[in-house]
Amino acid sequence: MNKVKPLSRQTVQKLLTTDADAYMVLRYLRHREAVPALSDLETKGQEPLPGVEGVLCDLYHSLWDSEPGMLEEVAPARKYWKEMLSHTMQTTAFQELHSQTQLKELQSILGTVAMGESIIATVPKGDQEKLNELSEAQQQTDQLDQQAQEAESEAQAAQQIANAANAQANGQSQASGQPSGQQLGGMTASEAKEIANQLAQQAAEAKANAAEAKKQADAAKARTEQLAQVLMGESDSQQAKDKQRELARIGIQSVQKAKVKVEEISETIEAWGLEEGELSQQSIPETLDLLKRMAKNEAFKKFAALLGRIRKIAARKARSKISGEGVKITKTETGRDIKRAQKSELVSLMNPDLCAKALTRWSRGELRLVGQKTKNKLGHGPVIVCEDGSGSMDGEKQQFAKATVLAMAHYAKIQKRSFAWILYDSRVRVYRIYLKGQMTGEQMLEIAEKQAGGGTNFEDPLNKAIKIIQKEGFKKADICFITDGDCEVSDKFIKEFLAVKKSLEINVISVLCDVGHTSDTAIKSFSDRVERVSDFTAETAERQVFRNL
Repeated sequence: MNKVKPLSRQTVQKLLTTDADAYMVLRYLRHREAVPALSDLETKGQEPLPGVEGVLCDLYHSLWDSEPGMLEEVAPARKYWKEMLSHTMQTTAFQELHSQTQLKELQSILGTVAMGESIIATVPKGDQEKLNELSEAQQQTDQLDQQAQEAESEAQAAQQIANAANAQANGQSQASGQPSGQQLGGMTASEAKEIANQLAQQAAEAKANAAEAKKQADAAKARTEQLAQVLMGESDSQQAKDKQRELARIGIQSVQKAKVKVEEISETIEAWGLEEGELSQQSIPETLDLLKRMAKNEAFKKFAALLGRIRKIAARKARSKISGEGVKITKTETGRDIKRAQKSELVSLMNPDLCAKALTRWSRGELRLVGQKTKNKLGHGPVIVCEDGSGSMDGEKQQFAKATVLAMAHYAKIQKRSFAWILYDSRVRVYRIYLKGQMTGEQMLEIAEKQAGGGTNFEDPLNKAIKIIQKEGFKKADICFITDGDCEVSDKFIKEFLAVKKSLEINVISVLCDVGHTSDTAIKSFSDRVERVSDFTAETAERQVFRNL
């Protein structure tokens, strides 16, 4: 990667048209160091859009900040960009984009790059020439203004010195009545007066130089203002209105392109069940590369819609179990504990006409009380998914199998349940264990991409699942066995497996991908429940699979 050209905060802030503060600029500069696309855009944008460094920082701030604002006054050379951005930010399209990017680093950077690319490519050639001329004039104006300020400072300093020397000379003159030859301050009154006159002359020259420098700076500023007016049009003129519409069009076009990019990334994050927190643990270029690979994964595209539906069901089911833990439900009890008496009983005890009967119920222990019962804590055993990757699972079967595995992974992640994945054909090809559901985007991508393709053996993956359960000390595990059922198992294996299954309190749910040739004979022998893909809908999947976990 090429070394990024140094860029100071002060340089960027001079180019801003938004109210981004120093902290925001430093935040952007850190991203600039890490994301090559930003510095590449600066190089591309130097000619068509001078001051592009400020443009990109403004874009980042407007997308990331929850309430971005514009500066009231900007330099003439920045009015073109300010008009474009301010009109863009007022559109509904930008507000929709902003809702997806605010306080989100990844989306804000992606939106900045997408908008920046579009704007740089869309600035009209005629505007580019005028912008470059205006930029040069602005640089000259800034330089002359700086020189004028320095000349004014020098003139003020020279005047102060001259005033001090004059005061010294006057003091010497008043002291001249002292004995002949005596000097004050090492010089005679006439010498002091001469020096004071020289310094006064120098102060006058410095003042004249400052005035000339200011005159030149004002002339340069006037020229810059004139060039800006030529580009933007006079205030409230038809030319100005036409230019505003043109700039708004360029801005809206950039927003639309950015929305597509940001939505693609957001949809990928959503589809794969990723979280902003885990994505932020790696650099933005690494994250964008991962998400790009995910978005281009052809196998995933085929079952993305199915996964999205199943994953939402899994998430709803997982959260409902979490929220149901420890919830107290009320039931009616009887007794003498007045502290827990129902409101109707308390009313009776306070009512003279009803009090006698209420006291009678109390004496017999028949007072209606509010009882409480806590639901039993739900089991949070591990989820182990055995995925059939044999040759007969190609096509739709594999799509559903992959979708189910990733949905189960998402389910386990939400509940922080340990998750294991076993890919098998004639033997176990791959197995992974993710304790407490901790799974990265890279690991999810591996599940989606890994394939097998040989024959089929049910005994190996089930034995591996048992070994994982025993080795990791898992209790009350759920095994989800996904297959088209095209295999046989021995009676000896079934007998041994069922014995271990009972002792370890394992729950086995088999999902039969019954598209084309399938068989459920073998899986029925070791499963607590068998569900068929052909019966699945968004409404029934919850009660058919996830309620059993």
